[in-house]
Amino acid sequence: MHAHPSPTHDTPPLPESLLERFSSQSLARGYLVSTPHATDNRILILREGRIRVFVASEDKELTLAYLAPGELFSTHTRAYLRCESACTLLGMPTAQFARSLANEPGMLGLVMPVLGRILDNSIAIIEDLAFRDVAGRLARFLLVWARQQGVAQMPGMQFTLDLSASEIALLLGCTRQTVSSLLGRLQRENTISRFGQHQLCISDPQALIRWQEGLEMKDVGQPTS
Repeated sequence: MHAHPSPTHDTPPLPESLLERFSSQSLARGYLVSTPHATDNRILILREGRIRVFVASEDKELTLAYLAPGELFSTHTRAYLRCESACTLLGMPTAQFARSLANEPGMLGLVMPVLGRILDNSIAIIEDLAFRDVAGRLARFLLVWARQQGVAQMPGMQFTLDLSASEIALLLGCTRQTVSSLLGRLQRENTISRFGQHQLCISDPQALIRWQEGLEMKDVGQPTS
């Protein structure tokens, strides 16, 4: 299901005096950092790599967000955290971090943006389940990503999208084949275009908006999720 992307982050760095209290870990791709029932509650800072935050049942996973370098997260949630690439993590027990926040209240502003984004992503998942088919979810994903990271280029937006079709599919709750098929159709209709491996341009934003609202797909066959 859809989760807002996080291509850029302006979170200010933590003070070196606090960073020195964190322990560092180097983790391999695929490493499961935390599970819902873990008793080791920690605050994590991602220094390098990318971590996927998701919830799961026996047969389904919902991706809430991808953490990027510089972001903080707590393992005291009902989410799984898994390394999507080789990662370097800093960790500190939650109680110790809470004491640090009490001594330096201004640091609370470093934690809230990530928690707010996760909440925003969760609401977006509910909206997508209720109101959008997979084409609408993809359109919304591209529009949000472009707004957050894109550079204005008349008449559209050019931006970097460094997620694979499989990773996008996890965010949208569909298959990789569906994502590839819909992206191919958008390119054939000149709604988007590619420049290099990870560079995209939305040349017709209004067409994507129509997809998002379900106005383009009602009478046209489309892949299903």
